[in-house]
Amino acid sequence: MVSEEVLIMSNVLDELWSGRTLVLSHRNADIDAMGCSIALAAMFPNVTIGAVESVSRGAQNLLKSFDGHYQVTVDPQVDHEGSPYDPIVFVDTATPSQVEPYDKYLSSSIVVDHHILNSALADVNTRYHCEPASPSCAQIIHRLAVEVGAEVNSDAALAMVAGIMADTERFRIAPNSALLDTLTILEEGGLELADVVQAIERPVYDRSRVIAMLKAARRSEHFEIGNFILARTRVGAFEASAARNLVNMGADVGIVASEDGDTTSLTGRASRRVVDAGLHLGEFFQRLSKMTGGDGGGHAGAAGFKATLPVEELEQTYLELAMEVLKGLDPR
Repeated sequence: MVSEEVLIMSNVLDELWSGRTLVLSHRNADIDAMGCSIALAAMFPNVTIGAVESVSRGAQNLLKSFDGHYQVTVDPQVDHEGSPYDPIVFVDTATPSQVEPYDKYLSSSIVVDHHILNSALADVNTRYHCEPASPSCAQIIHRLAVEVGAEVNSDAALAMVAGIMADTERFRIAPNSALLDTLTILEEGGLELADVVQAIERPVYDRSRVIAMLKAARRSEHFEIGNFILARTRVGAFEASAARNLVNMGADVGIVASEDGDTTSLTGRASRRVVDAGLHLGEFFQRLSKMTGGDGGGHAGAAGFKATLPVEELEQTYLELAMEVLKGLDPR
């Protein structure tokens, strides 16, 4: 299985001690992605934190915890062959479409990830480090940084533990390794877990998000497939929140479609019940990619997909694939 493969290179972070480094993560960077970026900026010299198009609301909350000390450059200017940066580091990036138009630099940059191994990238990039079994990208960044002599200060610790907490759903789906790594990082940074919780759980009221969730709920439909329920909807923003809400309402799989010109994006979330039964959303979207010529991947319970296809055609195709996959699974 592709998801079980691991690609561990010589320590790629050793390059960050000299030159100027640009850290980039996927579009609408989440807390794990931004946590990795902040941690690298806290532990290494001359690091610029970049963002592709946008930063998620949760990541914005995390940034506020540092009182403006870490600035994010949205869509940073990068010239031919990565100039003026050496190197570029992509973190928490599963597929090229997540970082367009910077995807042309993936093959020549440092890439640290914990999603399904991208075989095409592994074939062309000798600085691609991927550990799909790691609950978060932050844990990989921590280990690699410590191995090359970086100091885990309080800022780095806060950022990395926030990433671990976010990607393990506040430790609800965390293996023991995530808990052990968290305790180690907290000790190194001189923090208490409560410090991190406070940083990422500030209550924020966003009227536009509330309206988007209500529209997503109104437009939703569901399908009973074998022992599972797939729910889907369409929304123009906050796709991840909408997909998560579908699962929170009881669906085993929630898929949200959005359109941007000729491109249709899918954001998926899966319940623990269907993941334990054998569904891997990242692999599901990879199969969909082969069927449609799109680009997709991610975790077992959270993944994304993008293709240049009409939304109606894509919804029909993934529903047919879901019927094939889900009918073969039995809940434990």
